[in-house]
Amino acid sequence: MAPKEVLTSNDEILGQVLSALQSEDIPYTAILTALRPSRVVRDVSDLTPEKMGRQLLQKDEAPPPLRFPESGTPQILFWASNFSVAFNNTWHDLTNLTFGNNPPVNVNDSKWSPQASQLVLKYGNVNRSSLTIRFHIRNVLYNVSARHWFSLHLVEVIRGGGAPIRFNVTQITAPSNYSFSCAQVSSFPPSEALLVPDGRQDVKVMMADFQIQSYNVTGPRFSYASDCSGFFSPGIWMGLLTSLLLVAIFTYGLHMVMSLKTMDRFDDPKGPTISVPQTE
Repeated sequence: MAPKEVLTSNDEILGQVLSALQSEDIPYTAILTALRPSRVVRDVSDLTPEKMGRQLLQKDEAPPPLRFPESGTPQILFWASNFSVAFNNTWHDLTNLTFGNNPPVNVNDSKWSPQASQLVLKYGNVNRSSLTIRFHIRNVLYNVSARHWFSLHLVEVIRGGGAPIRFNVTQITAPSNYSFSCAQVSSFPPSEALLVPDGRQDVKVMMADFQIQSYNVTGPRFSYASDCSGFFSPGIWMGLLTSLLLVAIFTYGLHMVMSLKTMDRFDDPKGPTISVPQTE
């Protein structure tokens, strides 16, 4: 059957089932799924099930980023779609405790200055213990580029009243008027980790879709992002080198063909032999 006929038949069957349920006053919940939403409802506050009718599942907008201070003009913005820490290979999800409207995390101990900033996240109860995570950020003027660059150089994890567990940070830097984003910032695997543990290995940190900005924040949204992925990936380098090799082979072959020359005279096996006089 043609796709149009299949969809029409399915729609008729769904309509018959829903009509039968409505005629019998039977309460029901219908969930219809698809590859993408049919439309996005921005404001659902005044919508009722009767007004909604049959609609495909819709994905809500992402929660706003964490900001410091919580009121007024923000100075630090932080966001991650998945923020988790592990103690002795036991993972604890901090995403819902950190982001959203009125999250329970406390950021009042955070600090900001033009030269250095510190984002402090305090959680009251994570696996029956308090948890504090500190992000240390520096803002430095580089004379070569004649501009300020900020860098996240240290992350500290403090559980309960114990000593801080430090992670040295690599490659998280961007111009001060930009934000920094990365698909994953974690302490594993060790060969590709952006968070390098300083000592203990029983604590791990993982942040997916990580983004942070500490300077030149103009509102509740991030500025243009400087991504952690380099412009020339290994695949791009392989393609460029292969293309250069093929171009070199083609150029050499073309030069060889163009340099070929034919003889002005040829020997005739039935005629006299060509003699070339030698002159001194």
